Amino acid sequence: MRHHTHALAVTAVAAGLSVLASAASAQDAVQVDEIIVTARKTSERLQEVPLAITALNAEEMQRRGIREVTDLSSIAPGLNIEKDQGRRFERPVIRGQANVFGSPNAASFIDGVYIPDSLFATEMAFVDQVEVIKGPQSALYGRQTFSGAISYTTRKPSQEVEGLIRATAAEHDEYNFLMGLSGPLVKDVLSAQASVNYYTYGGEYRNNAPGTPSDGKTIGQEKTVGGTLALMYTPTSELSFILRGSYAHNNDGHEPMAIQRSTANNCYLNTRTQYYCGAINVTPDMIGLNLDEVGGGGVERKTGRLSLTAEYDHGGYTLTSISAYNDSEEHRKADLDYLPQRLLGGSLHVDDRVNIKGFSQEFRIASPRAERLHWMAGAYYFNSDRWDGRYRYVSRALQNNGTIETENLAAFGLVGFDFTDKLSGTAEVRVAEEKLHLTGGDSNFDYEATYRSTNPRFTLSYKATDDLMFYGLAARGNKPGGFNTDVRLSPADRSYGEETAWNYELGFKSDLFDRRVRLNVAGYYIDWSNQQMTQVANLSATETVSFIRNVGEVEVKGVEVEAQTKITSDWSVRGTFAYADSEYTNATDPDFATLTGGDGDVRGKAIPNAPKIQYSLGSNYAWYVGENRFFVDGTYSFRSKKYDQVANLAWVDGRDTANVQLGWERGPHRVILFGRNIFDNIDPVGIVRYSDFTTNRRGFVGSLPRGRQIGLTYEANF
Repeated sequence: MRHHTHALAVTAVAAGLSVLASAASAQDAVQVDEIIVTARKTSERLQEVPLAITALNAEEMQRRGIREVTDLSSIAPGLNIEKDQGRRFERPVIRGQANVFGSPNAASFIDGVYIPDSLFATEMAFVDQVEVIKGPQSALYGRQTFSGAISYTTRKPSQEVEGLIRATAAEHDEYNFLMGLSGPLVKDVLSAQASVNYYTYGGEYRNNAPGTPSDGKTIGQEKTVGGTLALMYTPTSELSFILRGSYAHNNDGHEPMAIQRSTANNCYLNTRTQYYCGAINVTPDMIGLNLDEVGGGGVERKTGRLSLTAEYDHGGYTLTSISAYNDSEEHRKADLDYLPQRLLGGSLHVDDRVNIKGFSQEFRIASPRAERLHWMAGAYYFNSDRWDGRYRYVSRALQNNGTIETENLAAFGLVGFDFTDKLSGTAEVRVAEEKLHLTGGDSNFDYEATYRSTNPRFTLSYKATDDLMFYGLAARGNKPGGFNTDVRLSPADRSYGEETAWNYELGFKSDLFDRRVRLNVAGYYIDWSNQQMTQVANLSATETVSFIRNVGEVEVKGVEVEAQTKITSDWSVRGTFAYADSEYTNATDPDFATLTGGDGDVRGKAIPNAPKIQYSLGSNYAWYVGENRFFVDGTYSFRSKKYDQVANLAWVDGRDTANVQLGWERGPHRVILFGRNIFDNIDPVGIVRYSDFTTNRRGFVGSLPRGRQIGLTYEANF
C-alpha cells in the first residue's frame, strides 16, 4: 500500500502558482484555446456558461491519452470513475454523490441520446468533444443525471471525404484497430459515416487455484468487435435528419477481483460476522477462482443502438426531435465466492443474466439565443423493460427475478433574460412522472409504483469584464425509487423510495493575463435526502443477498478548481483540484447495528465509494523539426481513500497514477509512444463489503487495476 500526505498537494499548488507567474510575465502573444459547449442544449462559449463544466476536444483527448470514460477522472475535477468490476460497472461519481450498486447517479449522452452503458470505440471515432457537466442536470437532461452528466458531441457525416485509421499495440497483448470513413453519397443532400473496431486485451493477472485445471489461467481479458453507421439527409438548408446505428459485442474474461479473507479481521471479533477496520490489502497472488465450474467465467454483452435526430432551423428558431432505441443482453459467468473451493455446494457459481430494451423520444423548440429574452421548451418520453435472472450451474436452474417496466413522461423548459449587458438570469424546470411495474418471475410479481417530480434550476450570472464572470445557482435533482427483484428477499425489502438533492453553487470563470491563464472555481453545498444505498440481507448463516434501501440524509460541501496556462504557443500547463466533504446527518445501517449492538446510527460518517480529495497536474510541450511536430504530454493524478460502506470501517487506500505520451505528427500522420500507469500502481481501485463463505464471516472483495503498460499508436486522418 502507498501512503500520501498533503505535502504533494502543496507542492503541486506551489508549482502551479509559479507557472502562472511565469505566464503573466511572458511576452509571447498566445492565449488559452476557446471552447464552445452545448451543455444547455445550445452552443455557448465555455467561459460564459454559468455551470461547472470540463470540456476537451478530440485532438486534446488523443494527445492526452483519453481513450475511455475512466480516463476522464484525470481531467475533470470532482469526477471519479474506476473499473471497480471490469467493464460492467463504469459508474461515474460526481461531487461525492456515489452509490455501490444500482443505477449510477450520473449518465452519459451522445448527441443528446441517453447511453445506458459505456460508449463503443466506434462511437468515439468521430467524437469532436466531451463535456463533463457537474451538479444536477435533471431540469434539461432528466433521468439518471442526479449528480451530473457526461455529454459527447460527434462530427456529422461530412460533405467531403474524410477518414481515420488508428492502430494500437501495447503490452499484455493489447491490440486495437479502428477505421472510420465519412463522405457524400449525393452531393449536398445525403452523406454517410461508418466506423469499425476490433479490440483485444490479453489480461495480466493469473488465477491461483492449485489442483484445478484453471490454475494459472489469465483473467481480466477484454475483447470488442463493433461498428457504427450514420446517414445525414439535408433536403433543404433548414432541415436535416441524422440516422445513427451502432452494434458492439463484448466478450471479457472474469474480472480481476480477489477476496480478503476473514482471517484478516481485526475488529468486532466478539460478533458472529466480525469485521476489518482499516485499508484492505488485496494483491494479485490472492486471486483464486473456481473457473472450471462457470464455463471459464467472464462477461459477454451484445448491444445495439439506433437513433434518429431531426432538426429544423428557421429564422433563428430551432425545432429538434430525437428518437432512440437500445437493446442489450448480458451474461456474467462468475465465481461469487472468489475462492478456488466449491463452497456452499456450488450455489455461488452462477450466470447472471440481464436483458434491457428501451425507447426514448424528445421534442424541443428553442428561440434565437442572441435575443435578450430567450427560451426553450420540450417534452420527453422514455419506456424500457429490464429482465434479470440467475442461472446456477449446480442445479441447472434459472432463478427468474421478473421484469421491470419503466415509463417516464416529462415536460421541460428554460427561460433566460439579460437584465443588463452584464447581469443575466435563467430559470429551468422539468416536471416528470415515472411509473414502474414489476411483473412475472418465480414469485409471479405484480408491484407498481409512481413517482412524480418537479426539478427546477435557477441561475444568475454577472459579467464583471469580458474575461471574468461570477455566477450562482440553485438546482434540484431526483432519482426515482425502484424494486429489488431478487426473489429471495422478503416483501419488506422489495422496494425503495425516491432520493432527492438540492445543489447550491457559487463560482467564477476567468481568463487572466490577456487570456494566457484560465482559472475556473466553483464551491457547492448539496442537501441530499433519502439516499439510496446498497445493503446486505442475511438470509441465513450461509446465504446473503444485496439490495437497495434508503439510508437517510447527507450533506456534501466542496470546491473545484480548474486551471490551465499557455506559457508559450507550444507549452501549456494544467491542473485540477477537488474537495468533496460528505457527512451523514441522519442515517442508520442495520449491519453496523448488528456489530455494535446499538441503533446503527452513522451520523458524521462519509459516503462510501467517494474520495474526499482529488487533484491532477499535467503539461504538454511541443517542438518542431522542419515539417515534423513532436510533443510530450504527462499527467499525474491522485484520489484519496474510498470507504466500503456507510459505517466507514474499511476502505481502499488513496491511489495515484501517472501517464506519459511522446508523439510525432506530420501532415495527416501521428505516432504516439505511450506509458499508462508508469509507476505500476496496482493498489485496489474498489472495495465491496462481502462474506468469506469458508467461515461465514465478513470478507472484503477488492478490484485490481491494470498495471504499467507501454504501447504505440499510429493514426492517420485524411
